Amino acid sequence: MKAEAKLQNVEQQRRPVASMDPATGKIWKTYEPASKEQVADAVQRARTAQPAWQEMGLDRRIAILRKMKQALYEQRQSIAETITRECGKPMPEAYVAEIMTSLDLMGYYLKRAPKLLRPRRWRHDNIALKFKQAISVPQPWGVVGVITPWNYPLMLPVGAVFPALVAGNAVVLKPAEYTTTIAMKLGELAHDAGVPEAVFQVVPGDGITGAALVENGVDRVVFIGSERAGRSVAKAAAERFIPVTLELGGSDPMLVLRDAPVNNAAAAAVWGRFLNAGQTCVAVKRVFVEEPIYEAFVDSVVQGVKKLRLGPGSDPNTDIGPIIREVQVKQLEMQLQDAVAKGANVLVGGRRRPDMGPLFFEPTVLTDVTSDMLVMQEETFGPILPIVPVKSADEAVEMANATRYGLSASIWTRDRRKAFELAQRIQAGAVTINDNSFHPGACDVPYGGFKHSGLGKSHGDLGLLDMVKEQYIDIDPLPSQYKPWWFRYSESMSEQLSQFIAFLHGRRVAERLRAIPAALSLLWHRNRLP
Repeated sequence: MKAEAKLQNVEQQRRPVASMDPATGKIWKTYEPASKEQVADAVQRARTAQPAWQEMGLDRRIAILRKMKQALYEQRQSIAETITRECGKPMPEAYVAEIMTSLDLMGYYLKRAPKLLRPRRWRHDNIALKFKQAISVPQPWGVVGVITPWNYPLMLPVGAVFPALVAGNAVVLKPAEYTTTIAMKLGELAHDAGVPEAVFQVVPGDGITGAALVENGVDRVVFIGSERAGRSVAKAAAERFIPVTLELGGSDPMLVLRDAPVNNAAAAAVWGRFLNAGQTCVAVKRVFVEEPIYEAFVDSVVQGVKKLRLGPGSDPNTDIGPIIREVQVKQLEMQLQDAVAKGANVLVGGRRRPDMGPLFFEPTVLTDVTSDMLVMQEETFGPILPIVPVKSADEAVEMANATRYGLSASIWTRDRRKAFELAQRIQAGAVTINDNSFHPGACDVPYGGFKHSGLGKSHGDLGLLDMVKEQYIDIDPLPSQYKPWWFRYSESMSEQLSQFIAFLHGRRVAERLRAIPAALSLLWHRNRLP
C-alpha cells in the first residue's frame, strides 16, 4: 500500500511538459503529461482500431500516407521554423536533416512497400516436399510503441512511425518531453491525410509515460535514446516478451591516416562534430590522427572552429545553435572539467556564453587527451572534440574499438582498399570512408549499431521488415495423401530413409544413383494409407 501511495504521489507531482526556445530560455507552450491510465487507454484504442487499418489493404494505406508526405512537403517552411524554435538547431539543418530526410524516408517506403510486403512463394529444396505450396506472408505486429529523443524530433519519429503505419500497424508515439510540439504536428499531418486518430496517437509526457507504454503491452517497441534509458526499456520489454529495436548512444571515432587530404579531413571533423551543436548520435566524438600529419590536422581544425558562428538557429548566418537544456550543459561542463583536471589542453572554446543566451556553449577542441578521461569513455553529447595522435592505423583501430559503443566510425585516406580492410576491423554498425555523420540521412540503407549502441536496424528495407512478423503458410494440394514420414515405422523404413538421404546429399554420383530405387520406394509405397 505504501508503494502504491508513493507512485500516486509521484503522478500527482508531475510537471507539465514544456516546449522552450533554447536560444532564449523562454517557454512558449506546455502540455500535460499523459497519465498511466491515459497511456493504457491509448494502447487499447490503438488495438481496437488496428485491424480495420490492416484490412484496408496496402494500396489504400499508401494513398493516405502519400497525402501525409505531400502535406509535410507543403508545410516544410513552418515546420522547419518550429523545429528551430523548439530544439535550437539552425534552419539549414532543420531543412536537410529533418525535412528532407523525412520526405526521403516516406518516399522510399511508399515505393518499396508493394514489393517488400507482398506474399512470397518459396520452393522447397527437398524432393519429398516439392509438391507443396510454400508462402510467407508479412503480418503487422499490431500496436507499435515508439519512444524518441529530442535531438532530431521529426526525422527520428518518421523513421519508426511511417514504416509501421505502411505495414498496417497502429502506433502510439511518446516523443521527448522537450520537443512535443513537433510530434504533435506529425500526428496532425497524419490525421489530416486520413490516418484514423486511434491508429496513430501521440502521448506527451516524461519517463513515466514511456514506461507506461511498455507496461501496457504493446506488441513491439522502438526506442531511440540514451543507453541508460534503453536498458530500462529492454528489461521491461523482456519481462513481457515484447521484441524491441534500440538505437542508443555512440562514441564515434574518426581515423585520419597519414595520406589523408588534411584540410578536407579537418573540415569534415569540424562539421561532423559540431552539427546540431554536437547533439547527434553519429557525430564524430573522438579523432585519431597518424603522427606525420597530426599537427597540421589540429591547426586546420582550430582554424575551422574559430570561423564558426555561434547564435540562435533563427539567424540565417548561424552555424552552431544552443544546447537543448541546462542539464546537458552541466554534463558538458563536467566532462570538460574532468579532462582539464587530468591534463587535457583546450585549444579553442571551452566556455559557456551567457552573453548570448542561457544555453550557448562554445565549440571546443582538446588535445593531450588520455583514455581515462570521460570524453573518451562516455558519449559526449555536445560541442567538444578531442584529438589524439597515433603511431599507426593499427593503433587507431585499437583505440577506436576501446569503447562499449559501436554506432558508427569514419576513415580518411586516399587508399580505398586499405580503408575497406580497416573498416571491417572496426566494431561499428556503419563505417564511412572519406565522409562522416551523413548516413542516417541515407534512407535506403540500414542504420543501427553494435555493442551497447543498440539492437536491430531502422531505415532501408530492414526498417520496414522490422515492422512485420513473417508468417509461413504451407498448402498441400493432396489432402488425401498419406505422407511418407508419418507413423508405421519399421526397419525397412529406416533403411529407405538412409538411402533417401544418400540420394539427396551423397557426394559421389554413383552413390546417389544407387540410392534411387530405395528413395522411390519410400516416396511411392508410403504415400498409401496403412
